[in-house]
Amino acid sequence: MRATARLATGALIGGTVLMGGTAALAAGPPSDEAAAAKAAASPAALQRLGAFFVHLDQHRRGQLVDQAVPKAAAQAKAPRLEGSVQRVHSLNPAFVKGDGGAPVATFAYMAVGAVSASGQHATVWLTRTGAGWQVMNVISGSEEAVYPARAQGGTVFTEPQIHAWYRLKDGRVTALNGTAASSVGRSGVTVAAYRRLVRSRYADKLPGTAYQRSGKLGGYSPATGTGDPAPDRGPAPALLALGAGGAVTAAGVALVRRRRQGGC
Repeated sequence: MRATARLATGALIGGTVLMGGTAALAAGPPSDEAAAAKAAASPAALQRLGAFFVHLDQHRRGQLVDQAVPKAAAQAKAPRLEGSVQRVHSLNPAFVKGDGGAPVATFAYMAVGAVSASGQHATVWLTRTGAGWQVMNVISGSEEAVYPARAQGGTVFTEPQIHAWYRLKDGRVTALNGTAASSVGRSGVTVAAYRRLVRSRYADKLPGTAYQRSGKLGGYSPATGTGDPAPDRGPAPALLALGAGGAVTAAGVALVRRRRQGGC
């Protein structure tokens, strides 16, 4: 297992959006992908992407990344979108809770990859606002845009607490990255077995539990779902209380460290 640093800008959304809770967005018609792509390609969004790539350079040089980026510097990064818009699904707290008929995962946000003139990669996250879509976050790397494209007739979803990606198909949950393989094995598990697994991890951390109210947001391991706090994940533990409302707003650019096995 190796530590991978990722940068995020904008709002790091808490469990309600990422975990498909009561405030999660409902998936819309296919035209939503086109509308989200148009929003991601807007001049304002591309300017934000360019500034993000400048911040990436600054971070890698060990410089502060909370200062404003000159418009010319952002434009020099010549950011462009890469690939098609993907629907990102996330583990459903109602499934963990055991609500009858609850799907394993629910729609969380749209994502599309981006690349700079110097070869840096990022992913743009978009959420619906009224009748349209807007950029809610930009994060380094491409997994949110790459993994959902591997559905192959099933549904790809993430268990963000442990940064695992799975495919749900024909009644089985199978691993798409190394962290997920550590969780469900290389051959995967049945939906019923996966529910028992995530219930053992998160049943006492759902909305309204003493764990959530106490503000305890410790780390998880793929094997057990519990463990000591993981300081290398930075703000990521804000995702751990399934379905928890609210958002953690990043000032400028926040460093998010993720442990990850395997990869895109």
